[in-house]
Amino acid sequence: MHSDHDTTLVLLAALLCTFGSWVITNLYRHALKQTPRQALLWYLMTAVTSGIAIWCTHFIAILAYQPDAPVSFDLGLTFTSLVIAILGCTIGILIAGMFRLWVTTVLGGVILGLSISAMHYTGMVAYRVEGIIHWDKNYLIASVLLAMVFSTVALFFGAQNHRYSTLKMTLAFALAIVGLHFTGMVAFQVTPTTLMGGYSNPDEFKLLALVIAGTAAMIVLGGLFTYFIENRTRMENIVELREARDEARNASRAKSEFMSVLSHELRTPLTIINGYASFLTNLKGHTIAKLKPNEPISKVHFDDLGDQTERYGGRIKSAGDHLLTIINEILDYTSIELNSIKLNKTSFQAGDLLAELEEQFQGLAKEKQSLIEIEFDAFNVLADRGRCKQILINLLGNALKFSSASNIRMRAKMIGETCRLEIEDNGCGMPKEDLERIFQAFIQAESATKSADGGTGLGLAISKKLAAAHDGDIHVESTIGSGTKFTVDLPNCAFIVEVEKARVAA
Repeated sequence: MHSDHDTTLVLLAALLCTFGSWVITNLYRHALKQTPRQALLWYLMTAVTSGIAIWCTHFIAILAYQPDAPVSFDLGLTFTSLVIAILGCTIGILIAGMFRLWVTTVLGGVILGLSISAMHYTGMVAYRVEGIIHWDKNYLIASVLLAMVFSTVALFFGAQNHRYSTLKMTLAFALAIVGLHFTGMVAFQVTPTTLMGGYSNPDEFKLLALVIAGTAAMIVLGGLFTYFIENRTRMENIVELREARDEARNASRAKSEFMSVLSHELRTPLTIINGYASFLTNLKGHTIAKLKPNEPISKVHFDDLGDQTERYGGRIKSAGDHLLTIINEILDYTSIELNSIKLNKTSFQAGDLLAELEEQFQGLAKEKQSLIEIEFDAFNVLADRGRCKQILINLLGNALKFSSASNIRMRAKMIGETCRLEIEDNGCGMPKEDLERIFQAFIQAESATKSADGGTGLGLAISKKLAAAHDGDIHVESTIGSGTKFTVDLPNCAFIVEVEKARVAA
């Protein structure tokens, strides 16, 4: 290599070459992962970035060469060398990337190497120096071979998925550019026509090199920035798709579990209904069969028969009510999902609703050895009373069935114009991870799934949507071993009428 080079500009060219090669490598490897239509755009971006980075590296390195003779540049040929670099890189990268065969990779590498060589030597022809120029053909051929070999090797490394593939392609591509240029410069020998000892070219050449380096860096950084933005967006999309996949899997698993629970929940009351219906069908025959010969049916027999019929009928009704509740929950949830829920808003007293529910659940409360207490402010609510009752039935029913609580409190408060309904128990509580999932359809907390009372897992999901239909929401707080508190807020629903004020004053 010639010794008469500006070291600063040589280092600048090397730095631009290395950085450009790294960006080109990332763009090319990113393009290989895209669909054919998306990859085409990324290959074109890679090619343009490659052509500009290679040409700028070459031009800065040319400016670093300081012969003892005046020099100038043919602007037309200089611009042509840039076009050759971009077009050659485009053809080589497209052939190697779009087909992805070893044959096309070799062909693309050869074209890429030849385009770098053509750019270099077109630029050298555009380099006008006052002196006699001599070319060493051996070095010239060697420079072209180096460009083709290292370009091909770089494309092969880029197509691999090994740990250091990016580093290998970067180094190979940088060697293709640097090896071609400086081997080609060794082939370029100048003998000045007039001895001009100590001559140096204008300082403007160094300024021009810095401007070109800055422009190239901005273009390369633009390609790198685009790559980072697109890659980050792609990774975010992948994360979202994974989350959606996991949610779909969880939903599918929850629905499968729901179908298993539902089949049990439906089969149990149906079995009870069929069993007692069968008893009723054969009750008369069994009663007659127990009579002695010629023994008439007396009032005693009639009373016994009536008692048994009443008992069996009560159990059938209880099982039928349970079955109807399950079916209603499924139909309600389906209607809500189809956004076909309709509210029938009327004015009612919150305290009356709590008292009605307390009376309705006294039997279950005694069975569970729980005490229900109610606390309420004197105010009216403008809402769908049936839907509000349904929300509280779901919450109170869950507290009785699943919490093992000895005390359950229902409260109704007026906070501004918001109606706040609370169900609080001192039962077993729930872990934090369950609090985030209990409002999802078909989901039950762990403690509920182990309960003999079962359930469909739709009650809380329905309650959440019913509250939302009133522009409200449901919140839950729970501590393991201390209990659970559900809060239902219905905004713009609470008010006090004049009659109520007078009654409270009296």
